[in-house]
Amino acid sequence: MNIPNDIKQLLKEERLCVMATCVESNPYSSLMNFTYVEGENKVILSTRKNSKKYSNILKNRNISLLFFSTSSEVSATFLGTARPIEGNEEDHYREMHMNKTKMPQFILGDNIGVIVFSIEQIVVSNSQDQVKYINEDV
Repeated sequence: MNIPNDIKQLLKEERLCVMATCVESNPYSSLMNFTYVEGENKVILSTRKNSKKYSNILKNRNISLLFFSTSSEVSATFLGTARPIEGNEEDHYREMHMNKTKMPQFILGDNIGVIVFSIEQIVVSNSQDQVKYINEDV
């Protein structure tokens, strides 16, 4: 997927996003730390395994992430699938996430799950209310 440079810049500069999940027509949103993995077009997230958001992801892997900045004229909503991971893969992504966010209370611990989000579509909007859709390369 070809992510525009202004969106890549937003992902590099910002530390927080809003994650939306939905189960049985009940939406739920959460403020999240994130790490963008540019070479893979993935986003790393982490949360307590006993949280509502983690439970929602186990039931419905389709989520969205909203990235924005008060100083930027663009925002991006990422649509895709979330996958809780374990084992060596979990250790690898947890380390990447920790190196970027430096917030161990949200990343380290037996009850903290690591989630890898695969970007499938991006909706970019700007301050002039112009909207652009970017789909996964096929």
